[in-house]
Amino acid sequence: MHWILCFLVFVASLEAGEIFTTSDFARIEEVVENLDCHSIVLFDVDATLIVPDDAILRPQGKDLFELLIDGHDDRDLFRDIRLQASHSLVDARSTSLVQRLQKRKVPVIAYTAAPAKIRGMHQLGNWRIDELKSHGFDFSCSFADCKVLELPKSTGQSHFPMFKSGVLFSSFHPKGDVLILFLQKMGLNPKRIIFVDDELRHVQSVVKSLERHGIACLGIHYTAAIEAPCELNPEQAAFQVNYFINKDVWLSDIESRNYQNISNLDFNPPLSPQACVSLVECH
Repeated sequence: MHWILCFLVFVASLEAGEIFTTSDFARIEEVVENLDCHSIVLFDVDATLIVPDDAILRPQGKDLFELLIDGHDDRDLFRDIRLQASHSLVDARSTSLVQRLQKRKVPVIAYTAAPAKIRGMHQLGNWRIDELKSHGFDFSCSFADCKVLELPKSTGQSHFPMFKSGVLFSSFHPKGDVLILFLQKMGLNPKRIIFVDDELRHVQSVVKSLERHGIACLGIHYTAAIEAPCELNPEQAAFQVNYFINKDVWLSDIESRNYQNISNLDFNPPLSPQACVSLVECH
């Protein structure tokens, strides 16, 4: 009981433009509990709402994954693999929290750094919208009058940001800049914004941009997926990534463990020198 009272005091003391870090979803629930329809809540997707089940695709495997795909710049391997890989909720309470906010008419948006357009998908954005729905999230009631909104892309960027069915795609642009554009295009002037993301740089981008425009924002750096136990096996990860590069089929951690004599399999192309060094260093 004492910690709850202390936390409520902590939440009440937070000023506009502040950021705090937590791995406890209950703290997020407390922060948004008294919001009304004049506020907006935005949740990042990857490693905030959902997270891949396989170790090399989780936040803890990010550096090794980048080494394993070094030299394969002709496609977005991470995105292609994610479409086949299984995912789970970071916290099972997230779906009910979103639904409770929606029942109170609080606008809730999924805010992803990913692009709306990806290889093999013709309907822009539907890959992410459908993925979220498969886990119980439906954000389409937020600003439902706006079916699709395309935002201008920056010079040098390949994809334009877009809002569709309650999902905002920053498409690799700074999240703070895109959110400001979205609010301006929609004519929105929220009383308060709560933004939750597993990457601190995105939280900082949003909080600083909103602060410059005089919009109260609380950024939550949510680290539950980052801090979760993760058994990363470098050799297994190398096998999984190379198997996908060769056959365009993703094998889960369980499936890949069923293969025998992995080291004798013929991989083409081979691991990059940097990846080989990383595998050695992991032992």
